[in-house]
Order: sequence, then structure tokens, then C-alpha cells
Amino acid sequence: MRVIALVVLAGFAALPATAAAREAQPLVDLPPQTTSFPDRVITDGPIKAHAASAPKAYAAPDGTSIQVQFSDAYTENPEIAQTYVNFLGSLPHGAELAQLKVLLAPPAEVQRDCGGVDGVLACYDGRSHQMVVPGEQTDSSNGVTTSYVIAHEYGHHVATFRTNPPFSTLDFGPKYWASYEKVCDKVLGGRLVPGAEGQFYTANPGESWAETYARLTYPNEPWRFTRILKPDPGALAAARRDVLQPWATSATQTFSGRFTKAGPDGKRFLFPLKLDGALKVKLHGPSSARYDLRVSSLGQTRGQTKGKAARDSLSWQAACRQRRNETVAVRVLRRGGAGAFTVKVTYAG
Repeated sequence: MRVIALVVLAGFAALPATAAAREAQPLVDLPPQTTSFPDRVITDGPIKAHAASAPKAYAAPDGTSIQVQFSDAYTENPEIAQTYVNFLGSLPHGAELAQLKVLLAPPAEVQRDCGGVDGVLACYDGRSHQMVVPGEQTDSSNGVTTSYVIAHEYGHHVATFRTNPPFSTLDFGPKYWASYEKVCDKVLGGRLVPGAEGQFYTANPGESWAETYARLTYPNEPWRFTRILKPDPGALAAARRDVLQPWATSATQTFSGRFTKAGPDGKRFLFPLKLDGALKVKLHGPSSARYDLRVSSLGQTRGQTKGKAARDSLSWQAACRQRRNETVAVRVLRRGGAGAFTVKVTYAG
């Protein structure tokens, strides 16, 4: 377990563009020949997109309503919009699907609206929850398909509606997946760069999350991001849990004990730490006693108190596991006095 304080990235401003006259095409669900393409996640939005039709709501197969717009480079076509909505409805999802907005635009326009970087095929705005994607099959020399691009982008949308305190889910991924992959520990070790674009794009765990999410629909595609986040069956199971049964709140556990003047001067309690996140340990004992706290894991002391009474506490904004299943030891030490005490532990899970 290690401790981390993190600041995540800002976004970018999109470039102006001119419309290209093309007909939109129905979306066809096609697995890609490869998955190598850059996208952009915008956190200082909104996207500065081209003029577009007014958004219209379309119903997915499960009845969820999704708003779709067409770039003014396209003729608005409800039947084509429905193919996109049907595909989105087929992806693993929760209630967040109803918050999605989709803008269909020609690939060249998508590239300009999403930042003007060569090869960008899509972008997602974390504030407006708008996905800008091609309204036709991508003309990509590396074999990426529009349906795969959309599956990846939807992973970012899922992350926006999941919590992983104190981390940004857009940059670190949701709680179960990020904890399984020990993203926090790998960031501390300098092996991952949350929120990175450009040079460190493939070391951005937020992008690896979106790519792992896409593997829930396209499981056999090659991995193009950092090999340390290449998903195994456990990572895929954690990702599916984040989608369907997301983490909601911290766990609590209370230990109790008693010191006598003639008894031992220390008592130890253990609990398993399976998720990364905030950790707080609070001692409550007799005001006349002098009890201290010591927290350790993997044979190392992580924190210790020495107060005047038995009301000490220790807390960490982020306790980052170094092993997937790490046991934390809480030891209560008596320096004086006697009587009953409790230790309340609050942790991610």
C-alpha cells in the first residue's frame, strides 16, 4: 500500500473546420482487422463542432432514448441514426446510456472537430457527454472499423458515470478495473501517465480502460496499449462489473478490544484491502488512557500516532495496493491507562 496525491490533465480547443459533402451510411457491426487509432477525450469542453441538425431522440432496443445529430454535411436520415442507436444499445451498459449524445460527421470533419491531430477518428466530451464519430465506415488503412471506434468511445462514456474516488475515472478508469490492474501503484512507479495525449497516449490508463471495455464486445483483437495493462480474464471480469454492478460506497469495519493494567500492551487487527482509494482508521478509547495507532502492510509501517489520549486517527487520500489482495494490519498500542476501545476502519473495499 502506498499513498498518492494526483492532479489530472486539462483538455484542448478544437480547430475550425469546413463541411465536406458526403452521404451518411448505416452502421455495420464489423470487428476490426487491427485497433490502432487515436481518439481524444475532452475535459474542458464543449467540443467546437460544425453546424448540425437539431438533436432527435431515438429508442434503443431496450427502450433507452439516445439523442443523435447529423453534421450539416450529411442529409438527416432517421433510418441511419437508428442503426447507430441499435448498436449502442447492444453494448454492455447501464443507465448512463440515456445520457449519451451522438454527433455523426464525415471522418475529415471529425478529425478537425476533435483536435486536428492526424488519424483521430473520434472524440468524447466528458462534460456534455457527446460522442463525435464518423457517419460512415472509416477509410482507415490500418483496418479500424467504425463500430469498434464507437465501442471504444462508449468506454469513456461509461467511465464518466462511474466513481473511483479520489481518482478521475476518465483518467484512471472505474474502481474495480483500476484496482485490479493496480493503476494507482503503477502511476506511482512512473509506468502510467493518466490523462496523457500525444507521446504518452498508450500509457494513459483512461485509454486502456476504454480499450478493455471494447474487448467486452470484440474479445479477440490485438492489444495496442502498454503491455502492463493488457487485459486478462480477471481484468475483463472487473470491467464488466464496473459496467453492470459499479462501485458505490466505501466499506467499514469496526474492531473492539480491551486493555487491562496487567495485560499485554498491544492488540492487532487485520483486514483485506482489495480496492484502491481513501483509507481512514479512527481509534476511540477512554479519555484518561493513552493508546496509539500503528498501521502497516507488507511488513512496513505506513503510519503511526502518539497522542495524549485514546482518540487518535490516521487517514490517507489514496491507499494504493502493491498487491491485488493486500492485508493491512492495525495495531493498538497502550502507553498508559486501561479500558475498552474500538477501531473503525473505512476503506474502498
